[in-house]
Amino acid sequence: MNTKIKSLLCLISVSLIMAGCSEEDVVHIGDRDSYPIIFRTSLPTLTSRAQIVTNDNLPHFYVSAFNLADPDLVSPAGQLKEYISNERIINNAGQELLTSEKCLWPTPGKDDNMAFFAFYPELNDGAKLINTTTLNGNNLKIDYKLTDFRVAADIADQQDFITAYAPGAMEKNLHTGITLNFEHKLSRIELQAWGANKSCNIEIAGLRIGGIGVEGTFDFQPIDGGGQWVGDFGKGKVEYIYRRGDQIVSLDKTEGSACTAETAVSIMGSKIGDYDNCAMLLPAKYAGWDFSADGQNKKNQMYISVLLRVVDNTPTDGKGQLQYPIDGSDASNLPKVYLAVDRATGKTVSTRLYKNDKGFFTDQAFTSPYSLTADEDVKEFGWAALPVTGEWKSGHIYTYTLDYTSGVGLHDPESPDAGKPIISDKIGVSVSVKDWQTKPSSGVVVPGS
Repeated sequence: MNTKIKSLLCLISVSLIMAGCSEEDVVHIGDRDSYPIIFRTSLPTLTSRAQIVTNDNLPHFYVSAFNLADPDLVSPAGQLKEYISNERIINNAGQELLTSEKCLWPTPGKDDNMAFFAFYPELNDGAKLINTTTLNGNNLKIDYKLTDFRVAADIADQQDFITAYAPGAMEKNLHTGITLNFEHKLSRIELQAWGANKSCNIEIAGLRIGGIGVEGTFDFQPIDGGGQWVGDFGKGKVEYIYRRGDQIVSLDKTEGSACTAETAVSIMGSKIGDYDNCAMLLPAKYAGWDFSADGQNKKNQMYISVLLRVVDNTPTDGKGQLQYPIDGSDASNLPKVYLAVDRATGKTVSTRLYKNDKGFFTDQAFTSPYSLTADEDVKEFGWAALPVTGEWKSGHIYTYTLDYTSGVGLHDPESPDAGKPIISDKIGVSVSVKDWQTKPSSGVVVPGS
């Protein structure tokens, strides 16, 4: 895979400084006999294709804490207020021991029995923390949730999500600190492809994953590394369309060239921010798109769609003939994506273009015309989909390898020909899945192959 490999995650033991705590939000602040809380973090060691957050790029995290031994924090209705509420801890990895004078252990002599919950990154897109934890005598029910968590619709904007839980008490942890063993709570999805043949070339310029969870609720608990996803997910799609500087992926197979499953290449773009050719998505068990009975996917089941073009290389004049997407009876309705591509390098040189009878534009409102240079070509691409099923687990990497030796798939659910085979009915696209432990599962073959 043509991917810049990130540094391996390794076990890190660094001290962190807590910043941003306000005196009105944190209990027992200002007593000079109190002591600062020290935090240490660790992240699991994974393979070379591991998750994204490392000690080098973790700028901060957020922590909440409950003191299960403090009756002063219990309301008359039995609700236990946070001892620390969503405070930001800044990572100053250059110094060994850093503490804060604002966020402290309870006053010495005061009973404490702490439960710490931490996560990264910060809340955004309407996500919020809800605390309905109750403590009635010895009956404790921790109920602390992150609701309306959303993954970004643009894969380039998606972020890793890590959480941790740790118990603690001043008598035990004053000098040793609180160790937060973070775990990754999303699934990492990678797509790669191989195929084509001597008579045709397949070029790829984007991808889409539909019918998957994009919004959910995370329940912080003293289990499963700090919590788990609960309830039903809101479903939707995520996608990435190549941008300026991305290399168009070519699956051309000519005499003497290798084109096998072992030489499969990434199709997730070469410039997806800092997230290195992957999607970060909600773990769940997904049923596949029923393309024959539900072409437009009204049931919102899972599918993978690839933005591609198929060119017939047999013409003797050296000019390949476009096979897909082609203009037909539904030409005006066929969803197409236009990209300006540098003729010499095969890299995109513009954002997505839009076309009308007056030419190409950089906006859907057709107000900003785009002028091609002598070194550029505009290439048109169409979506080609396939249904997939599977169960994604948090903290695992799933690599889907698409085989285009026999066909390219089905018309995308957003096409007027949704669910119909593209080019011919001899469609064969297989998918193999591996988790980060490199345990292969059985392949999935599109029906009709």
